[in-house]
Amino acid sequence: MNFTSNLNPNPSPGLISGSCQSIYSTYVEHSRIDLQGEDANAYVARALRLVIQNVLAQLSTTLVVTISARHLGTAHWFEYMMHNLMDSWRMVAVQLLRFRPDLVANPVPGRKRVNLVMVDSYAGLMDTKIAESNADFDDPDYYFIFLQARDSRIPRELQLILDHCLAHFWLHCNVMIQTAQVEVLVYTYYPYTADSCQEAHPVVVNAFDGSHWMGDSKMFPDKLNQMHGCPLTVLTWHQPPFVEIVGKPPDHGLRARGFEIKLVEHLARQMNFSLQLADITLKRPGAYRLAEGAKQGPVDTLLQRKANLSMGYFRRTARRNQLLTTPMSYYSANLVAVLQLERYRLSSLALLAFPFELSVWMLLLLALLIHLGLHLPGRRSNHDGGGGLQVVGLLLGAALARLPRPWRHRFIAAHWLWASIPLRVSYQSLLFHLIRMQLYNTPFFSLEQLLAEGFQGICTANTERLLLEMPLLSRNPNSFQSLDTTSDWEVLNALQRNRNGKIFAVTNQDVTQSFLHSSSQSDVYHVVKQPVNVEYVGMYMPKHSFLYEKVDDCIRRLDTSGFIHAWRRAAFAGVHRREQVSLANRRYINHSKLSGIYVVMAGMYLLAGLVFAGELIVGRRTWRAL
Repeated sequence: MNFTSNLNPNPSPGLISGSCQSIYSTYVEHSRIDLQGEDANAYVARALRLVIQNVLAQLSTTLVVTISARHLGTAHWFEYMMHNLMDSWRMVAVQLLRFRPDLVANPVPGRKRVNLVMVDSYAGLMDTKIAESNADFDDPDYYFIFLQARDSRIPRELQLILDHCLAHFWLHCNVMIQTAQVEVLVYTYYPYTADSCQEAHPVVVNAFDGSHWMGDSKMFPDKLNQMHGCPLTVLTWHQPPFVEIVGKPPDHGLRARGFEIKLVEHLARQMNFSLQLADITLKRPGAYRLAEGAKQGPVDTLLQRKANLSMGYFRRTARRNQLLTTPMSYYSANLVAVLQLERYRLSSLALLAFPFELSVWMLLLLALLIHLGLHLPGRRSNHDGGGGLQVVGLLLGAALARLPRPWRHRFIAAHWLWASIPLRVSYQSLLFHLIRMQLYNTPFFSLEQLLAEGFQGICTANTERLLLEMPLLSRNPNSFQSLDTTSDWEVLNALQRNRNGKIFAVTNQDVTQSFLHSSSQSDVYHVVKQPVNVEYVGMYMPKHSFLYEKVDDCIRRLDTSGFIHAWRRAAFAGVHRREQVSLANRRYINHSKLSGIYVVMAGMYLLAGLVFAGELIVGRRTWRAL
């Protein structure tokens, strides 16, 4: 057995003044004549040993034993009981903490997960300050408290201790007492019962008969499997498809739907609690950004324990995880950069030069200069049939008006004509293909390239705060601008309305895909290949909430079975259907791209109509003249 004792040495007895009272006090302290009989001590020691071996040792290999007594005689008795336990105890490592009224001892900091606490009163429990040591941890802890007090004081001290357990979210909290008749009983509390909610009424869960514990149930029973319909306040806001507030009918409370509402409704059915939705009206980003500690914000509301849960696309951050408790993240998605492909569209001149690379154009220009050089000496003669203009005409596929007389010029013209045919065919084919396929320049592949090119990002205020945690963007805070909205859908709409300027949007990947599927111009947007960041969404609770263990286990089971993925997919599919434009207004061909062809065809039809009308007029006059 490893034994670690955080003890100050026992102080020497006070100087004996010679009075009889001092002699008697010293005799009482060292002889323990005020303690109960050894058979009763052995009875209690056996009960504690079985708890340690059969219960606490199964929870952890390390046990923290804390002795805290306001009465010095009880403190000595607790130490005596520990010596009896040590003689037969070889199972776990022990950290022993002792708080006595005659010793000045500060609480030992650090995590204390499995605790055996020996106290003589509620005040003695407060001296340990274990709640402060465990307040910053999310995983559950266990407390087996041995209360040694007179029978007349036990009910009041027991109630105070259980109230303390409830107030500090000590769900696994048992209190063992020993009566004057040497009865050893274990009490606990259920925070939710059929008669009360969020109250700590003492309930006997086990009793010791001298050789074993008689209770059939666990020493730390499951207290949240049946919550008897007690209400839990869920703090939320309108954030489709995660949470969508659908109305507040009279006498029925707030109504909502969505992916996260589906999740919490399943938890409510499984744990049998009722929901009370508390809606927060989102304000302007400058006045309200869901920031940590903001007045009337969700984090502040949870810190004050005015709500049990908070959800609504509530993104997980390191700061929020430090202030609050959150179970497993049930949703994660990339943040992506989206911009319009119009920024990459090739100009008319660039489109004409695009089919061939620069080296091909240079070789073609060199060949043209050579042919022109061969024709220019005969330019002044009238025998070459046009000289240099013939060279350009042959390159463009024009026919010769008359063949040159010199055989050398005829050979060059024939060679130039046959050589230019494959060039013209390949160039015209590529040009037609590029015009038909709406060719664009190579888009950017990362956020760094966008910022280097001077692009300005737009996003929601929550997204901006998440992005500013990135080192790249923290050095360039002016590269992003938050919009007066909480919805990524509105950010994409703002990007669509902005036809000028170098801007891009940073939005959730699932929301972006939903927007592109619902938009009639989904092919005019480009999503940067490299994600900007990854965001995780979770359900937040007050720090050290006793709901954590049960809710986390339920979410993990739902995620493993695929229910969460199915609910998320159905929620986003519903948004697709609601946001999608009607089929009557959708156009599978973007007519704005064909406007140039329409103008040319209209002009040609107008010209043909005018020519036809002129021919009719001329024909009628000729017929009359005859």
